[in-house]
Amino acid sequence: MWFLQLCLSMAHAWNEPAIASQWYVVNDSVMGGISQSSVTEHPDEGLVFSGVLSLENNGGFASTRTEKLPADWSTASALQMKVVGDGRSYIATVRTPSRALRRVYYRQAFDTTAGTETTITLPLENFEAYTFGRRVPSAPSLAQARSQIGSAGIMLADKNEGPFSLRILSLSTVAGEVTTTPQAPSARRALIQAIERGVPLFNQGDADRCADVYATTLTTLLLAAPDTLTEGQRQRFAMALQEAQRTESDVDRAWILRRAIDASGLATP
Repeated sequence: MWFLQLCLSMAHAWNEPAIASQWYVVNDSVMGGISQSSVTEHPDEGLVFSGVLSLENNGGFASTRTEKLPADWSTASALQMKVVGDGRSYIATVRTPSRALRRVYYRQAFDTTAGTETTITLPLENFEAYTFGRRVPSAPSLAQARSQIGSAGIMLADKNEGPFSLRILSLSTVAGEVTTTPQAPSARRALIQAIERGVPLFNQGDADRCADVYATTLTTLLLAAPDTLTEGQRQRFAMALQEAQRTESDVDRAWILRRAIDASGLATP
């Protein structure tokens, strides 16, 4: 499933400007990592979530969240944010105060365009439950848990070390029907889904189909969404596809393409 740009005819169920004093950070230091981040006021409007992502000491994430929001999203169909990005892929997070779900959070990835103000609208039904970076398919959906919301926020975990900066102007929920139109694929989501499809095939002994899944995904990204990749990622994928075509072994072909995906740093879980 490709990333969908949402065309909306909705009313805001709740809408607030982003105020720095109402947000706090939680970084990988809780697990021994050394990533750094902060939330500061922007001189014009909103707040700036910025810092440096590090992969050292098994780290690799920085996040911010706010609890200054309604606890009941029963009338909401989507979470909406107005942001100015830096070109990196971020993750929207939502948590519930339920003791039964205290280790579970809901997440949905979104892409940003450097220096461009964008309205990001994320349907509640597309959020997936996670705990400690692993999916929890048995957890209730966010749509089912939306009457007891504790916090919402942003996480960066794209495995690309270095500085980042995301300006958040507002956060809101919206009510109404969501209409979607196809848009350019999100490289991160496409690659993660390729791995999720390819790994079971490979483990079942069907390396040929696994390699085809990887090859189709990389080819589609290069042709349909080259702007979502860096020059280095485009070159890596193109070279891997060429090498895979020259390889007779299906197992080797699958591994050549998988290593290129992993080396891109895009396919974070």
